[in-house]
Amino acid sequence: MTSDLKLLYEGKHICPVCSNNSMWIRQYSYEAPKAGVLLLMVFECESCGYRIRDVKPFEEGKPIKIILKVENEEDLRSILYRSPYANVIIPELGVEALSKEAYQGVITTVEGLLEILLDNMGELCENNGCQDIEKAKKGELPFTLIIEDQSGLSYVESKKASVTQL
Repeated sequence: MTSDLKLLYEGKHICPVCSNNSMWIRQYSYEAPKAGVLLLMVFECESCGYRIRDVKPFEEGKPIKIILKVENEEDLRSILYRSPYANVIIPELGVEALSKEAYQGVITTVEGLLEILLDNMGELCENNGCQDIEKAKKGELPFTLIIEDQSGLSYVESKKASVTQL
């Protein structure tokens, strides 16, 4: 792990799945570029393998809107942080993923975000319902990624990304 990562807490707890006292909980703080200090949480059970990872902001900023025209593989590899308070909209693909109370923040790439969206769509992808998202993920279909974040903490590391206040 990097030196920017600071362990805040580590302890064993009772696992909510198997009820054994074998759930390790670790909390770290991390200074992320443009997003500020993030709280990274890892829950892993040694007995049953249950695990959860979560990323939450320590502080909030002003509401922002990020727009990225995704046109090639370089754009798909752009690193992004979607805060737990951010909505993701991709008009060309008919995608609108709204933030929810239990939503976890995520650090990933644009391609990784599309994969997460596909994973969460479940039955909606049956009968080729997600064919356009699959094409976009492979770089075969250009699209516009819009992130609207009330916390102002989301970011996309790309010179092409524009950021405006909401």
